[in-house]
Amino acid sequence: MKFQVNSSIQITHINPEHAQELFKLTDRNRDHLKQWLGWIDLVKTYEDTETFIETAIHQHNHNQASTFVILYNQELVGVAGFNQLDHVNRWGTIGYWLCQSYMGRGITTKVVNQLLDYGFNEQQLHKIEIRCATQNHKSMAVIERLGLTFEATLRECEWLYDKFVDHAVYSILHSEFKNNPSVAANSQN
Repeated sequence: MKFQVNSSIQITHINPEHAQELFKLTDRNRDHLKQWLGWIDLVKTYEDTETFIETAIHQHNHNQASTFVILYNQELVGVAGFNQLDHVNRWGTIGYWLCQSYMGRGITTKVVNQLLDYGFNEQQLHKIEIRCATQNHKSMAVIERLGLTFEATLRECEWLYDKFVDHAVYSILHSEFKNNPSVAANSQN
């Protein structure tokens, strides 16, 4: 499955063909990603990326998660998707990362908006959450631009290499997404 977000941005379900390019991208952005992603040291080899993709496909096939690669002018520049899907309670959590050289172009905002649409309209979710470290101001700006509501701070809930970090939890309900003018404006750009 793929979505054309705009003329430059596309997201497509991750598949084994992405392994080599994704590993290279991860490796080139290791220092950048390590600021906020606790898994980066677990990706040491191309085979680690293959294993990640196999797991993502398995989770998608069992309706537990849905992982996409982000393409900008056909170049792989990041990953985004639903890290968790709970169809019994109709909620999911979105996660994302973008390589450093493509930050600041509005790509993440547009991709997350597309994922919100996918979650509510194709996955029939009632609520979608996004969590990030409270010091990750760039990620929080994306979330707030899209009109999600701050719900809580989870204290010291993630071990990030040498310290615990707090997470800010944001959410949006399906009814809010349909009626949110900031979401509509972000989808037009």
